[in-house]
Amino acid sequence: MNAGSQILSLIEQQQDIDQFRKKHWEGSFLEYLDLVQQNPLVTRNSFQRVYDMIMSHGYETYEYARGEKRVHYHFFDDPFDAGRDAVFGLDETLEHLVNALKSAAKGYGIERRVLLLQ
Repeated sequence: MNAGSQILSLIEQQQDIDQFRKKHWEGSFLEYLDLVQQNPLVTRNSFQRVYDMIMSHGYETYEYARGEKRVHYHFFDDPFDAGRDAVFGLDETLEHLVNALKSAAKGYGIERRVLLLQ
């Protein structure tokens, strides 16, 4: 067995066909409406999904300076890789970003703007 076949074999072992089918659903509009009736969350837009993802990890409010409140979102602590890619010292900037995502998720008009991340 050559190296290419070995790599292909490893990839095939890692594939989960049922999970793929679940994520790549195909069906008629009527079937889609049934799916929406069962689970309305499938109709969320990308802003709603990203905002929900960030909020699902929780947050805490703390006092910064002179009574000024800040929000620290635990998602940016990199809970997936033991903090290896955590974002430090940008709570104010991240708070503005999450507020923009929240506004777009709620359909307040910001979803038509371009967010410049520097």
